[in-house]
Amino acid sequence: MSAVARMAEAAGAPPTRLMTDFAGLAIGPGRIDFADYERMRLYDEAFWGETDRRAIAGVRRGRDLALAINFRHDCFALAGDRLASNIYLSAHGLPTQPILAIFRQGLATPGRNLIRTREELRGFLESQAGLAMMAQPIEGGAPRKLFGPGRDAAADIASVLDEVRDAGHTSWLLQPRLTPHPDAAAGDGERLTPVRLLIANGDYGPIVLRALWRLGGRDDIVARLDLDTGAVLGIFPAAAPHRAQAAPRGFSVPDWPLLKAAAIEAARLMGQFGLLGWDLAPTDEGPVILGFDPTPDVTLHQLADREGLLDPWFLDFVSERRHLAADYRRLA
Repeated sequence: MSAVARMAEAAGAPPTRLMTDFAGLAIGPGRIDFADYERMRLYDEAFWGETDRRAIAGVRRGRDLALAINFRHDCFALAGDRLASNIYLSAHGLPTQPILAIFRQGLATPGRNLIRTREELRGFLESQAGLAMMAQPIEGGAPRKLFGPGRDAAADIASVLDEVRDAGHTSWLLQPRLTPHPDAAAGDGERLTPVRLLIANGDYGPIVLRALWRLGGRDDIVARLDLDTGAVLGIFPAAAPHRAQAAPRGFSVPDWPLLKAAAIEAARLMGQFGLLGWDLAPTDEGPVILGFDPTPDVTLHQLADREGLLDPWFLDFVSERRHLAADYRRLA
């Protein structure tokens, strides 16, 4: 009730009206739950303006639709394995983050660039202490920064050795840290600012449906993008989309045509998926694919564009994919 009172005050509407409004959206096409209603400011009609809020997909609804669109669930493991997806994309000529070595404890068979013991890992890290690197498990988890200006190399090595000892049967990637494009660096000059694209594989090839730029910072700033030019149309804090501001003049994603083309070609390669969220980073050596998600969260895309995902084109697309799924199951 305190959340309802808070929203009612912000919207200038009685709580009973908000509860009726929420109930209508909850049983509507977007299957809005209470967390969606508050997080996406669906109680704030002034924020959404003329937008049909029934076309806005809740988090769970968006995931369910992605699972229906991407009916080849046997292919999901490729997206969840950083090593497999990196190798698969790079083998097809797409720009990915290089791999210096792979650590997997206890394997008996040697391999090129394979590290099999903690002592071998220590030796490798000590030999690379002058290179800004990152280490990350291949199946999720945030990357760990290693080395670089202002960092204690010995402490970084000790930290990684402790972590991999407790990680069990998990492989780790050791990669050079990417340098952001000078016009796309975060406040510290080192952190990447990924561009997130939502791409559908339609009858006529990949189509970029939505795009935004995660600029980060203390307020986790998000930028709304022009799909044709990569120009920033506006910026807002991820947790406070109503505090949107105009973008600085001339602010745009560096190398936008190359970045967009790389994402489209990657989506074409992943033709077994009907819908994917792609993260790419503008770097000093050009755009690099960071990863992709077969169940992308579309919340920020809808907030950035102030437009629901469930427009007529998308609903027709979902229907087509459901028919394809039925045909696939009959032939399997």
